[in-house]
Amino acid sequence: MKLENEVKTGARAVNDALRDLGVTHIFGMDTPEPIYMDLDPGIKAITVHDERAGAVMADAYARASGKVGVCSAIRGPGATNLVSGLAEAYNTSTPVLALVNDVAVQNLDRNPIQGIDHVRLLEQVTKWGRRVDTPERTGEYVVHAMRVATTGRPGPVLLAFPDAALSNGPANPVSSVEPAVYPRVRSGADPALIAQAAREIEQASRPIIVAGGGLHLSQAYAELRKFAEHAQIPVATTPLGKGAIAETHPLSAGVTGAYTIGKSARGWLANQAVKEADLVILIGSKTDSIATDGWTVPARSQRIIHIDIDPIELGRTYRSLEISADAALALTQLTGAVRPLAQPPAWVQTLQARIEDWYAGFDALDLSQGPLDPRLVFRSLNRVMNENDIVTTDASYCSAWGMDLLRYRTAGRKFLVPRGFAGLGWGVPAAIGAKLAKPDADVYCVTGDGGFGYVGMELETAARYEIPFCVVVLNNGILGFQKHYEEHAFGKTVQTSFTPVNYADFAKTLNCDGVRVSTAKAFEEALASARNLRRPLLIDAVVDPDAKPPIGTFETAPAKAQH
Repeated sequence: MKLENEVKTGARAVNDALRDLGVTHIFGMDTPEPIYMDLDPGIKAITVHDERAGAVMADAYARASGKVGVCSAIRGPGATNLVSGLAEAYNTSTPVLALVNDVAVQNLDRNPIQGIDHVRLLEQVTKWGRRVDTPERTGEYVVHAMRVATTGRPGPVLLAFPDAALSNGPANPVSSVEPAVYPRVRSGADPALIAQAAREIEQASRPIIVAGGGLHLSQAYAELRKFAEHAQIPVATTPLGKGAIAETHPLSAGVTGAYTIGKSARGWLANQAVKEADLVILIGSKTDSIATDGWTVPARSQRIIHIDIDPIELGRTYRSLEISADAALALTQLTGAVRPLAQPPAWVQTLQARIEDWYAGFDALDLSQGPLDPRLVFRSLNRVMNENDIVTTDASYCSAWGMDLLRYRTAGRKFLVPRGFAGLGWGVPAAIGAKLAKPDADVYCVTGDGGFGYVGMELETAARYEIPFCVVVLNNGILGFQKHYEEHAFGKTVQTSFTPVNYADFAKTLNCDGVRVSTAKAFEEALASARNLRRPLLIDAVVDPDAKPPIGTFETAPAKAQH
């Protein structure tokens, strides 16, 4: 698409570039002001209460939409507030563009208010960043930043503008702009390596696939399913890869990692299957400590094929057959190179039977008695959600229960969690970003009272912009993981409890609906009312403070047994 070749200010050039790149929302606090004052009518500004929440909204928008999310911040403290949000996007390879107001050139190194080198500040949590001092190249830099964000391994990028670069002109015309979607460029694998991988797969008697978040970045759902069915290989996923294959598919093995490895977990079967495999095919995974349970699933001694768009990740921890390629193209190449199997081998059939037995047992559990069980929350979500609905969670317990118990009937990126940097206060702003990206989907956020405390005021943001979604606060009155870990590791806990709070009443003061429940029946009734909402709804679910998911940490001997 051609932009008009006209004299324009830097701010107008930025806005024109954003519009033609397909940007529809910007999350921030009306700064850099010249950009907002000249904001294109096709771009909606979402004013937040905290810049970190804006970065999270942009992150979740990008994950749900397949486009780049855009956030903004004032210089200095606004930019420092972006750090946690951009760190999560960086570690999950999510393309986000951060636009930051900067100090004037003539005031550099003279102690101007809020003066800081923003590029250096954010260089550890961004893929690329630049300060742009002249109006001539403002539009060019936006286009280039979007290109960096969406090519190769995607990630967040930064542009810092002093006001003079935006308020003045003329800006250079930008000759052409491509939509800011990902993956923008795909690269296939070396045919010789594909042939070698095919031989290893055909020689293996118990191969298994472990699909990571790179499957979502590549949107390789059809290619993964076709290859798995072609070769009759089960597919496990990492936490970030959850949804890479429909979880009702016979070849879906479950979610691996430290948060699903407890013996009562659905993911225990997935972890065991990976341990028992004689060949592990890692696709789109950076093999982090949580996804691999401290680099034990798979074990370093196992035979591994590792496929990833980023060659830096190959061989980082595991010795493997290293294949640098886009996941969709590599899977298509493997499908053409591996001999087909007509039916799953016996070990896969055994795994399938174990999985079906687990689900039958879980669905039959009587969770209606006693304190409200968080497992019932996720089992109820399975029953009410449509196949394209989205769930966001906070880090810690909420994400652990969600990744283990939610069962998606179709493939896609519909479970959005902060498992890259694992920060609390992510779920609520993520739900706002996801709902704006997918307005036709029902969006649910499951958060703890600890995580909700970081971002509760963003419910007012949702109400102000009429963004309807359902928040379930698992209200156990404690910092759950912190308390349980301290008791487990040290035999005592220190300052991990809250005073009683009615979060339903709090939601009502923020112009949202709220209901407080403490029984299974009341929760299920409240959740049934959460479809097709007109404004945000918060369900304050008073849950058992002793409930904890089957995290690997608690599989070790407690402190009192170690002395």
